[in-house]
Amino acid sequence: MIKKQVSTIINSQPIATEWISRTVKFPTPSNHQTMTNRWQQWNIAIQNCDDEQIHIFGSLAAERPVVKACLDAIFSNSHYLSYNLISNPWLGYKIFTDGPTKVVEESIKQVCRLDLIENETRSELMARLRTAKITVATAVAIADIGLNLPVLQITAWLSNFAEASLQISCCHLLRELHNRGKIKLTKPEKPTMQSGLIVLGMGKLGAKELNYSSDVDIIILFQDTTTCISAGTHQQIFSQLARNLVTLMAKRTADGYVFRTDLRLRPDPGSTPPAISVNRAMRYYRNLAQTWERAAMIKARPIAGDLDAGKQFLQNNARFVWRRNLDFPALQDIQAIKRKINAHKKSGDIAVEGHNIKLGRGGIREIEFLTQTKQLIWGGQNLTLRGRGTIEMLGQLANAGRMSINAATELQKSYLFLRRIEHRIQMVDDLQTHSLPESAKGVEQIANFLGFKNADRFRNKLLKNLRIVESYYNGMFENTSTSKQEIDLDFIDPGQKANTIEKLTALGFTNCHVVYDKIFNWLAGKILATQKKRPRTILQGIAVPLVLAFASTANPTRTFERFDGLLGRLPRSINLLSSIAVEPTILRLVAEIMGAAPLLTDWISQRPSLLEGVLQTDFQKLDPSLDIELEPEISEIARRGLVRIFYEREFRPKEMRKDLAKQISIEGGKYPDLQLILDAQRRWVQNKKFQIGIHIFRGDLTPSQASLPLGDIAEVCLESLMEYINIEFAKVHGKIDDGQLAILAFGRLGSQEMTLSSDIDLIFVYSHAPNAKESNGDKGLVSTQYYAKLCRRFVNGITAPTAEGKLYEVDMRLRPSGKSGPIACSIERFEAYQKNDAWTWEHQALTRARVIYAEGDLGRRLNSIIRSILSKPRDRKKLAHDIRSMRARIRRELENPTKPTIKLRRGGILDAEFIAQFIQLLFASKHPTILQRDACSVFLEAGELELIDPAIASELHRDLLFWRDMEGIMQLSVENDKIENNAVAVMQKTFGLKGSNLVKSTFLDAMKETSDRIERQFDATIR
Repeated sequence: MIKKQVSTIINSQPIATEWISRTVKFPTPSNHQTMTNRWQQWNIAIQNCDDEQIHIFGSLAAERPVVKACLDAIFSNSHYLSYNLISNPWLGYKIFTDGPTKVVEESIKQVCRLDLIENETRSELMARLRTAKITVATAVAIADIGLNLPVLQITAWLSNFAEASLQISCCHLLRELHNRGKIKLTKPEKPTMQSGLIVLGMGKLGAKELNYSSDVDIIILFQDTTTCISAGTHQQIFSQLARNLVTLMAKRTADGYVFRTDLRLRPDPGSTPPAISVNRAMRYYRNLAQTWERAAMIKARPIAGDLDAGKQFLQNNARFVWRRNLDFPALQDIQAIKRKINAHKKSGDIAVEGHNIKLGRGGIREIEFLTQTKQLIWGGQNLTLRGRGTIEMLGQLANAGRMSINAATELQKSYLFLRRIEHRIQMVDDLQTHSLPESAKGVEQIANFLGFKNADRFRNKLLKNLRIVESYYNGMFENTSTSKQEIDLDFIDPGQKANTIEKLTALGFTNCHVVYDKIFNWLAGKILATQKKRPRTILQGIAVPLVLAFASTANPTRTFERFDGLLGRLPRSINLLSSIAVEPTILRLVAEIMGAAPLLTDWISQRPSLLEGVLQTDFQKLDPSLDIELEPEISEIARRGLVRIFYEREFRPKEMRKDLAKQISIEGGKYPDLQLILDAQRRWVQNKKFQIGIHIFRGDLTPSQASLPLGDIAEVCLESLMEYINIEFAKVHGKIDDGQLAILAFGRLGSQEMTLSSDIDLIFVYSHAPNAKESNGDKGLVSTQYYAKLCRRFVNGITAPTAEGKLYEVDMRLRPSGKSGPIACSIERFEAYQKNDAWTWEHQALTRARVIYAEGDLGRRLNSIIRSILSKPRDRKKLAHDIRSMRARIRRELENPTKPTIKLRRGGILDAEFIAQFIQLLFASKHPTILQRDACSVFLEAGELELIDPAIASELHRDLLFWRDMEGIMQLSVENDKIENNAVAVMQKTFGLKGSNLVKSTFLDAMKETSDRIERQFDATIR
């Protein structure tokens, strides 16, 4: 009788209709002993609960087939889910009685409650979020296992929870700052409204495709025009908020973690703070970003903070992602990224045991890359191809005729199948892994967990899907054709001279007798570099590959002559020759430099150690695993190409400061001799510039993209030099009371448009206490003498030729009163001169002024003065007359009519910059945001403000970038002011053209058309 009553109670116990409304075949238990042990642990946990409902549920779980089958699958296959249920039986009760859908949706709803954060501490919020994460993760997993819900439903739940967690965390942190008086919120009850904070979800979070154990990739931006800041700066406030947000989400506590959080998809992560301004981000995307960053932005979505502001940012940035013309070069860039991922992950042939479902051959990433690449190519012309979801976009690509319906359907099915496998793998231990077990037994367990009858059926279906994906991916990306040129060249046996000369002629060399004789002398030890046996032996082994590499360049003989000159200058060639012998990329590098980069060749000729300096770094062999601290499974789109990784690690200002300090051997606070410092700095700058030069002519960086790192190199070096000069100077002359010094950069350094050959334009401004008379050192100086002498010593440190040459040429003619003025002036003199005495051309120059070094608050004061001066109202006719007059004077005094330079020619860089400066000076009084330092940004801002026609603004922006890139290429690769064949390869890479599409006349025509357009706009605008 009692047994019958208990059975009645159990059968009447409510169970969610989700479980009884559908027939589901549950996974087969894979480990019965483990399952039995966990059932015992479950029963003990049930018995230890005081709640009668839990006791009844414990019996329910054993009696109801659907519940028991689901728990059997979990207890035998997943340690993580088993632990969650056994440690908290109430969780299982809720999931089975209310249903996973209700549990997930209520959990997300509870997370979003703003009323809870009013009195909630940060630690309490962290605990609440982590408890909710366990609930959601368990409910989602049980829904996946037991209900076989669609993959996209599972990923949407996970993404929605991540989004809710980030949004409530942002609300909490903003309210916390508001309560502390750091910011003043417009509506404290709705903290994110008009807060200036933007959080973009990237990758799978942006596309609502999070996997079960995914991290979240986000970009944190802020509007530096927001009025919410009360104490501190926008940068300080939002950077600290970003750090706190990562802690809230990712820090492991006794309650676990919410999501691993990655900020490395933000613009230039190696040199930017965790939160960056919208304006800075826009400038980066317009001028410096690369194809992989465009691909990443496809999935970007506002998920926290001010959502309206986030949408506006993405709308404004759309033209960065989507190109008006067909973007086939993106295919090659994405292909290169995938090759690097394959190399890093050692992605071999398709397999089962140990195969990486995400990154391996035929994996998820190949589907994503294929989809995103087609979106980049065609999305500029078709709005339907600008979506975020992979499944959706495969369908749209088929609808648009950019992919067959059969291909789209097969890839969709494969994507969903592989994602389900990925989820099951991750459910085992909540690890962010994408690889199948290495053993056959482990694969069998996963097959069981997925519901397959046996491992063979799983293997067959997996291999079929991987091969389908691989075939479509290879059809678009892979190029397996190879060609080898076999040729017999003999430079040792004189009897083979005639035959070898004949073959040199066939390879494209001229003066082949001279070429042969020089190589014969190398190998005979008749030059200093090969007098010793070892380098001579090495050179014998690489002589033929060198000749073939030279033959592949535009002018083989000239390339050979440059290398011969280099070899003749090397007292010891063992390091260079050994590197060429063991590393084919070095051989190609040498041939590329000698064949296509006269500027770099000249640098090497003057300092052969430059090339050795490159070889001694990881420059050629960079791999994402080398000294780069990355989460094990960081979103792979964020894994830089080799060049991006190099710049992230080596060219961020913080790392460059460390590297430079190491080079000048600072130890224990003791500074070495100034002469040693000067030489070390020169070597360091030359090496860095040389590395950037290589990347430019290889097409890894355009000259315009290289501007920022080139400027950072100069700034880091100048900052370091001033530190040393200050210390040495103070030892003798002491300090001025409340003295402050600032360095203003003008020209290319000021606008961050440096080239490999740029000099630097500087002026020095100082400030001190009103009653300060002279410095307090042994040899005191009055302020004017003090700063004049200090700054002169600094300039000498830059320009004085040492054994390592000069750092930079310095121009200080822009200081008040020009050459006749003092080398340094007080801030009062600077302000008075600029307000009362400066010519229009000096205010033009001031539009590019930037403080690159400042003590105390002098930099802020200078910036305020500069903006005030540039923002004063101006008479259009007078302004136009003054600018036209200056243009005519420059042309008259500096331009060579027979050899017009890109800068000074009609419609060249100078004309474009003058247009931008005219717009700034004319409109800044009413539109202060027009005061951008570089002309490209000025044009875009002017277009957005409709100060000029947006189409014209876009055209000017594009034309100026073209000129800047052309200027950089011609500095690097052109001799005698003519576009010769050795520049063709560089132009191909920079402008994305191929073979027959690129001839000299193409660029001559493009240059003429660009000149004509800019000159027309100059005449139409400046009037």
